[in-house]
Amino acid sequence: MIYLLFIIPLLLITILMPVGIVGQNLEKSRSVWVEQGLLLGKIYKLADNYIQIFRGIPYAEAPIGPLRFKRPVKRARWHQEHAALDYGAPCLQFMEFHKHDKFAGSNMQNESEDCLFLNVFTPFDPEEESKLHPIIVWIHGGSFLAGSGDTGIDMEVITKHFTSNGVALITVNYRLGLLGFLNYKNNEHVEGNFGIWDLVMALEWIQTNVKQLNGDPSKVTIMGESAGAAAVSVLAVSPRTKDLLHRAIMLSGSSTAGWAIHRFGQPAWSVNNIAAYIGCEKELDKQTIEPLLKASGLAIISKECNMQEKIPECLTNSAEMSGMELVECFRNELNLSSFSFRYAIATELGVSKMIVDDELIPQSGAELISKNARVPIIIGVAQHEWAHKRAQDYGLNEFKDVSIKDCNSNIRKIINEHYHTSCAKKLHNSTLELIANASFLRYIDTPEKNRTLMRVVYGLQDLEADIEFVAPAQREIDSYVENGIAVYAYSFSYFPKSPIYEEDQKKYTIFGHETVKVKRKELQIRRNGRPRAFHGLDHAYIFTNGYSNNLYIEPFSKRDQQMAKMLATMITNFAKYGEPTPTNWNGFKWTPFTNESAQYAILDLPPRKAIGSLHWPVTNFWNKETALLEKLSLREKPVQTLSEELTADERLQLAAYRHAWWALWPLVGMIALVIWISVICMVVTRCHSPRAKQYNNIVVNR
Repeated sequence: MIYLLFIIPLLLITILMPVGIVGQNLEKSRSVWVEQGLLLGKIYKLADNYIQIFRGIPYAEAPIGPLRFKRPVKRARWHQEHAALDYGAPCLQFMEFHKHDKFAGSNMQNESEDCLFLNVFTPFDPEEESKLHPIIVWIHGGSFLAGSGDTGIDMEVITKHFTSNGVALITVNYRLGLLGFLNYKNNEHVEGNFGIWDLVMALEWIQTNVKQLNGDPSKVTIMGESAGAAAVSVLAVSPRTKDLLHRAIMLSGSSTAGWAIHRFGQPAWSVNNIAAYIGCEKELDKQTIEPLLKASGLAIISKECNMQEKIPECLTNSAEMSGMELVECFRNELNLSSFSFRYAIATELGVSKMIVDDELIPQSGAELISKNARVPIIIGVAQHEWAHKRAQDYGLNEFKDVSIKDCNSNIRKIINEHYHTSCAKKLHNSTLELIANASFLRYIDTPEKNRTLMRVVYGLQDLEADIEFVAPAQREIDSYVENGIAVYAYSFSYFPKSPIYEEDQKKYTIFGHETVKVKRKELQIRRNGRPRAFHGLDHAYIFTNGYSNNLYIEPFSKRDQQMAKMLATMITNFAKYGEPTPTNWNGFKWTPFTNESAQYAILDLPPRKAIGSLHWPVTNFWNKETALLEKLSLREKPVQTLSEELTADERLQLAAYRHAWWALWPLVGMIALVIWISVICMVVTRCHSPRAKQYNNIVVNR
């Protein structure tokens, strides 16, 4: 009896202990074995769900020292338990898009070249600890110049949107800018795409280890936005990723876009071009870069040249160096610790691009997709991708009238930048001129009195959005449909009723060079009073409660929460079942895009269907009409050759000089005609002169 008095309380404690843990929302640690060794993570209880979190897992060796500018190397074993409790260091940033990110801003201070980490968030069932869940691997955007696996990621929101729906989320760091996309020739082979090879290594790590973290390696969906979507587009069809992934989601990005893969001429991020800037053979555009640096409160370094403190000694040698020698020089001596220098070189060279390397990316986007499309996809765009771009972004002054010259200059710049690297072969200037003229008629041409600043800006916004996002997305859709693969296409058209604010951090002299947060309300994202969904807005509903890249919605209303729930449900359904609406969503069924039933979803409240290709007829204009012009141009014998090393602005200036040169010839002809007429008149006048009469008094002796 006395024995029972002791046993009964112990039994009650044992039974009630889990209730106590649940009631107090306690967290606990969990250790698991992966290929490299023991890994320590944590389990949290949020609301009624458990989430298991492992952050900062190194999936490859640090790409430093002899591994710099090389493909990633598999991580060796570690001999002590690795604490995966905090995010790992972000990769070196080349732009400041995410420097002050609401969720990753503090971690951005730790940026490093030793940055190949991934983060795992999985559902956890205490009653079935070995249960496996489908996985979504998130690949961040940022022009391949900025971002990390923790930018714009609210852990409470991903618990609600992903793990509560039975889906694991994995986010990944990969090398950016010069470190991730430098390219060079190694004998006849092209080396580059190191940032994309990082992602391949991460997918391989996931296949090997994710079971121990309650992820299902047979149900891996990769998802990305913008540049991240372009990376997803390539990984989904690359010969090197077979069996590493099973579905793909592309938000506002495609590898068929001109900004995604370099296709013609010398890449801007080639080792020879970079060496020319680092060795000071070429000068950065200081007039453009220095004001940007000052506005961001960054130091302007001028001890040597091009914002560098010191030129690498290996570049001071007068002897010409091969591509491999330059890479070895960079590997050993190139100092990238100055963000000012990284920012300056990225501003000069533009978005980092993938290259065709005959292995990871054996062909350019559309050709690669047509031959290798194999997994179902979701792909789409925002209703007005560049709706948040301002007049200043196009060099237009809001206090001045917009001239036809300003319009044409912006259009030709957009067309030149797109076609200079998007085509497999060089196009004639005359063809580019024809496409630019057709674009002017489609996007800008209005009666003179109606060519207001905002109408011109709206036209340029639409032109850039269509050529960079909408048309490429439709090309990718068509390639998948040709292969009989399920494609779920969409246009994100939802816009909040609450105001959208932009928060920026600048340094102003009036405040003693202190960093000041500036909060302003976005107004230009409305056209004629109607709101327009823009690039990245969908991210604010998937990963946060209304925040994306320093833009945030306030307040985040019940209507916004309803949109967030709809997006999260459709995305996680696709990861679990291969379709976004296995059962109707409030009467809506999202069906695949096919040749027989060309339709896409308009993601709004309520969602609805649209018939035809994305944003028809603009896709018809860019994918069919201008494509015919390209083919006609390529049949002609080239008559003009542009230097591969000229920037877009230099090519525009060169084109202007050539126009002036040809305009000079009519003037020369007119002057020649005047001179010829003058000579004729002089001859006729002389013939009729009295002094020109014949001499009759001359006697000729015979």
